[in-house]
Amino acid sequence: MEKDLILTVDAGTSACKCAAFHVGGTLAAAAREPHPTAYPRPSWSEQDVESIRDGAIRGIRAVLREVAPERIVCVGLTGTMNGCLPVDRDGTPLHPNVIHSDSRAAAEAEGIGRAIPHDEFYRLTGNRIDNHYTLPKILWFRDRLPDVYRRTRHFLNIKDYLFGCLTGRFGVTDFSDASLTIALDIRKKRWADGLLAELGVDPSTLPEIRKGTDASERVSPSASRATGLIEGTPVSVGGGDGACAARGAGIRAAGEAYACIGSSAWVGQLSVAPAIDRERRIFNYLDMDGEAYHVCGTAQCGCEASDWAIRNLIRDDRDGSEGSIRYAEELARGVPAGSEGVLYFPSLMGERTPHWDPRTRGCLFGFTLYHDRAHVARAAYEGFAYALRQCSDAMLDHGLRAHSMRLIGGGAKSALWPEILAAVMRLRTTVHATPDEATSLGAAFTAGIGVGIYPDYARCAELVGDASRHEARADWADAYDRYYEVFRSMYGRFKPLFDGLDSIGLGARAES
Repeated sequence: MEKDLILTVDAGTSACKCAAFHVGGTLAAAAREPHPTAYPRPSWSEQDVESIRDGAIRGIRAVLREVAPERIVCVGLTGTMNGCLPVDRDGTPLHPNVIHSDSRAAAEAEGIGRAIPHDEFYRLTGNRIDNHYTLPKILWFRDRLPDVYRRTRHFLNIKDYLFGCLTGRFGVTDFSDASLTIALDIRKKRWADGLLAELGVDPSTLPEIRKGTDASERVSPSASRATGLIEGTPVSVGGGDGACAARGAGIRAAGEAYACIGSSAWVGQLSVAPAIDRERRIFNYLDMDGEAYHVCGTAQCGCEASDWAIRNLIRDDRDGSEGSIRYAEELARGVPAGSEGVLYFPSLMGERTPHWDPRTRGCLFGFTLYHDRAHVARAAYEGFAYALRQCSDAMLDHGLRAHSMRLIGGGAKSALWPEILAAVMRLRTTVHATPDEATSLGAAFTAGIGVGIYPDYARCAELVGDASRHEARADWADAYDRYYEVFRSMYGRFKPLFDGLDSIGLGARAES
């Protein structure tokens, strides 16, 4: 039987998605296994990795009911970045995975800033000191759970844990996930041993870094029995979801940008060097192979911000959540660009680019008795687009000008966002042919390069198709330019109020 499929596992924020792709890049089969996130305290976000592992097993088995395991030529992996999962020598988890949205390590992040100047740290790692990243979370384990820290052999991201489950080889990561631990020297492309020594972190607890295309490990006998995969099938190291998303989006050259519209959202481009921003607004990480750099800006709250508005302010209960979204978009289309002065500030979980302020809050601004839910609906979509433009503008300051933007993620299936984003950004947007599967497709490309199916990512990009194309409407763009200037000023004007709310006690409780 011909081996013509690549199987992928994508451990995302809300679900483990398994898929099989034809080597031509089209989807053959897919399965989705949801998993919950626990919020045991304010600002904490963690996940039970054994339930994710079990979901991956179920998902692989479901895919293999659709396609024969003998057709699988290799396995590709991806998953959420910025996590912190301590495992022992046997790969047994010692604590739930502290995921990307978790901000419990605020005090530890402040401690890093006292040990090394912020600008020096940013130049070294390509990333600012922030409690969402892995390194402060490692310090949190060291300081708050010393018994767990003492027993930890490796701190991993979720895809690295699944790699160990499939191959029996724990303690391996790739360049992309290593970069966003903020413990990597971004130019020397190795762990920043001097920084770790200064902070008192044992560098041996960090995993071995390999190229994401490395497919030298194989499906183990026990993993074969659990999943139905053929023993000895190559498994690539894979990459973090941001890096895989870019490659699955078909990004390969300067001027090509992509936006992932998911629970969080980001804009990214490729660069030959890290973009060291004077204001530390954007972040940098290596591609899976350690060659190119990804330059990104992230809106902490993506679809969740608009979903919150739809669910709480606009919702039409006649047709479930999907019906509510359709209803909101129908309402929004009846309102002019700019929502007649209503602005939605979508920072409902703090903000990253460009402010990097965990105390930021969301707000709805500018409404009068004249305005109704239709204005709120359109403002919810526009506020998110303005937030992504702030990310793009920060990259523009470093010469990273985009002429097009491919949209991926669940939000890309919106009938309205591609049009609004094209106008707000003043560029052409295209919607990926399978926006929900772009990250998995990037993992498939990475694995396929590892086993010689594809020569490079440039060839892979030729296989990526579009579902639709949207040019910027001039009348909308002109209106959005004016309202965007007001939106940009909102943070500075509201920050004293955000800080005042925080001082009342919410922030103190969140950091306890």
